[in-house]
Amino acid sequence: MMLSPCIFRAQPSAIVEINGQKSYTRAVAVLDRREMFVERFHLMCAAIGDDIQTSRGVACVMAWVLKVEAGEIDLADVDGNAWVINITRDKVWFEGLYGQGEGGEVSLTQFKLAVETYLQF
Repeated sequence: MMLSPCIFRAQPSAIVEINGQKSYTRAVAVLDRREMFVERFHLMCAAIGDDIQTSRGVACVMAWVLKVEAGEIDLADVDGNAWVINITRDKVWFEGLYGQGEGGEVSLTQFKLAVETYLQF
């Protein structure tokens, strides 16, 4: 089964009202072709939006990615304000420090693409 291509979107958060409920939009999201959120990327997007945030944050995380890719370390546990981002050569997963969730495994390639794309916005 082939997965449909996804869109990575970064935007300012906003307060919206849906069915009478106020909610924040996601500042970082992966969308399918119908522009619906792809839930399996939710934890990655939350970690990027909450902890990486700036070009300085991107540089810090990418330095850890490069150490893993070069074989200097097998696992980087990048501890931020709200998340721990666990990086290996095969996968990246996320642990919320305040009950936001755990898991959300993506490939290192997917994570790098998301972080590098986020920097452009």
